[in-house]
Amino acid sequence: MRRDTQLGVQTMAGLSLVMQVCVAVFVLMQGLGNLYLASILLFGLLSLHVLISAAFLRNVRTLHVLGMTFLIIGALSLTILAHRSGELHIGVMAASVMLFVAIPLVPWALRETIIVIGLAYVLLTSSLVIVPGRFTSESLWVLQLLVLGAAVIAVVVTARNTSIRKQDLRARFELESAHSDMELLSMQDHLTGAWNRRFLSEKFAEFAQYCLDKQKALHVAILDIDDFKGINDEFGHQFGDKILISVADIFVRLLEGNGRLIRLGGDEFQIIYCGEGLDGLIETAIAQLQQEFADAGLASQREITLSAGIISSEPGQLADLETLYKLADRALYAAKHNRPAANDEASPLARTGSWRL
Repeated sequence: MRRDTQLGVQTMAGLSLVMQVCVAVFVLMQGLGNLYLASILLFGLLSLHVLISAAFLRNVRTLHVLGMTFLIIGALSLTILAHRSGELHIGVMAASVMLFVAIPLVPWALRETIIVIGLAYVLLTSSLVIVPGRFTSESLWVLQLLVLGAAVIAVVVTARNTSIRKQDLRARFELESAHSDMELLSMQDHLTGAWNRRFLSEKFAEFAQYCLDKQKALHVAILDIDDFKGINDEFGHQFGDKILISVADIFVRLLEGNGRLIRLGGDEFQIIYCGEGLDGLIETAIAQLQQEFADAGLASQREITLSAGIISSEPGQLADLETLYKLADRALYAAKHNRPAANDEASPLARTGSWRL
């Protein structure tokens, strides 16, 4: 809208500038005098000023006001010129019509168009009839008809342009929404609804910066269902899918706005979490999973265990995904093999966990 409005105001001012040059040539050829030349020069300078100023304005409302002011000053200058010259010259009438024809060049709303047309019309008509006998009734009627016809055309064209612009904006909105939906779907795991590796690679830096700005620690946890291949082999993939979906549903619900759950592939999930409380959240999720599996009778069919490796970065430091993932994966390996997590003073805090579901 800003670009369209900017282009409209500049086009209107540019055409006015060209028209002033043409009229100046006509005035010189007809020998109409210095009054016309001075008026043309002043309005030409105003057109040039508007043309340049519009290029530097970034606010749509300001551009609308600039365009309205330009049109009103144009109407005012025509009336002053008519009074000074004492006649409604054909050039004044032509310029008046051009003034209204130029209005649809700017993408106003219909209300704004009616306002600027009303103001210009009042200036052109009332100021010319206010002095009785100054102009002939015939010339006034001709001007009225020309201006009224141009005003009606301007309103109709603006209304049509507004309708087309609304349809265009609606189409663009729907296209952007569809694109956004497709992009969102491309970042989600189709089975569990958790985020996928693409989301992690594209959004981790943004998430890490958010934690840094908030001066909070960023935590990375890798979760893995032990012997998931054996579960699939014994009970089938449908049974395994139920487990994955339950794990994802509960963790996504508990993480809310503080973290994200990413399915890395197979039975492996990754959590990125900002702030405190991840360990307690995992314990809560495990308790809910245990209850859900018990209610569904999944735990009675086979022992299901989940292992986790958790790494925390230092608050105030920008986290690096590759480093944290390697450390969390090392901690997960230690959890699966019942070993203590490797940890020293130079590395982030590493924790492990293993739970029966």
